[in-house]
Amino acid sequence: MKIGILDSGIGGLTVLKSLLRKCPDHEYIYYGDTIHLPYGEKSREEIIGYANNIINFFESENIDLIIIACGTLSSNKEFLKSKKRLIDIISPLKGKLDNYNKISIMATPLSIKTNAFKKYINTKIDLISCPKLVPIIESEDYSDLDNVLEKYLENSIDSDALILGCTHYPIVKDSIIKFFNKEIICLDKFVVEMLSELKPGKSSLKLYFSKIDEILIKNVKKILEIDNLNIERKWLK
Repeated sequence: MKIGILDSGIGGLTVLKSLLRKCPDHEYIYYGDTIHLPYGEKSREEIIGYANNIINFFESENIDLIIIACGTLSSNKEFLKSKKRLIDIISPLKGKLDNYNKISIMATPLSIKTNAFKKYINTKIDLISCPKLVPIIESEDYSDLDNVLEKYLENSIDSDALILGCTHYPIVKDSIIKFFNKEIICLDKFVVEMLSELKPGKSSLKLYFSKIDEILIKNVKKILEIDNLNIERKWLK
């Protein structure tokens, strides 16, 4: 099966990595819109425009289904236009977390504004807006990361679990553990569960980004743990 995966940058690579490990026999095309990140602080109209351009590109590549590997876009999925099946990373939470008393959710400002998580989680939730994390992760400048995380998580001590509501956040999961030493839930696990029953086919991987630099290339190789990668720049008007 031919699967398109889109994100604002490198965050969706955490989803791709899980899929390559557990569902390797598919043709994956990844697109990271690095020239427009971060999506979480832009308007809905802006990010939907960017995403629909990527979806059109995927459809021109005869994709069978598309994974919205971005929490911000997933929270606005109803505004996306596609002829193919769209799988987001938030709706698979439905019914999966009802046994918790309270869950904290780290997410981008726009994701929180939509209240998308409240549609699929019936327990008490604490929403944490994290505008600084995506820029820190994409730039790989972690000098202020601990201070930022401590501020974001200081009021979540009474939560039973923490959802990383943006696919970028698992990249700094080890640092998050220092401030939240309880269960941490990454959204990629639910996507993998959904796709694990797909009929396998031939394997391939193509990586596209709207902007490429040395830091990006280093991050991609580090996240996917693959050295020999063909990373192409593709600008979508």
